[in-house]
Amino acid sequence: MIYTMLAVLLASGAAYSQRFEKGQIGIELRGGLANGYFFGKDQNPAFYVGAAVNLYTSKDSRWVMGSEFYHKSYDYQDKSIKLGQFTAEAGHYFPIIFDCRQNIVISAGGSAVAGYERLNWGKLDLYDGAILLNKDKFIYGAAASLEVEFFPSDKFILFVNGRERLLWNAVDKFNGQVGIGARLIIR
Repeated sequence: MIYTMLAVLLASGAAYSQRFEKGQIGIELRGGLANGYFFGKDQNPAFYVGAAVNLYTSKDSRWVMGSEFYHKSYDYQDKSIKLGQFTAEAGHYFPIIFDCRQNIVISAGGSAVAGYERLNWGKLDLYDGAILLNKDKFIYGAAASLEVEFFPSDKFILFVNGRERLLWNAVDKFNGQVGIGARLIIR
């Protein structure tokens, strides 16, 4: 009888650790292209990089708190004008589709975003004598995200995400972003 029970247990497959457990903490790095730059070669270059902390809750969801740097170049005659945005975000993400072992998870989320925007790194006088009318300013808004997560292991997550940010008081009010990232579960 004991040998039969051992054989059944061994044939049942491998055991898997829990994912999305309450109290787990993950740190992530992410980056990608923004504002249509990935759709056409005539677009002005735009990219973003960021870091965040993920706090998992009891309902398979997570709170995300992080920061991001967004950069875009605007053509001006034979030179370019640089736009930089330094933002912080706080948001909530929840899984909408996942397989039974949670090896692939599609999550959706929303975030509040606030930060500071610098145009031409604070230099209002251009080389040809023109003056920029837009000045450095605080920006704020929201972001909606869709993320596909892949679990190579229980503690390491790779993801692809798409985001749309709406920022009031900013030069680029709508920022579409597509990027990749990695998350490490530290607790």
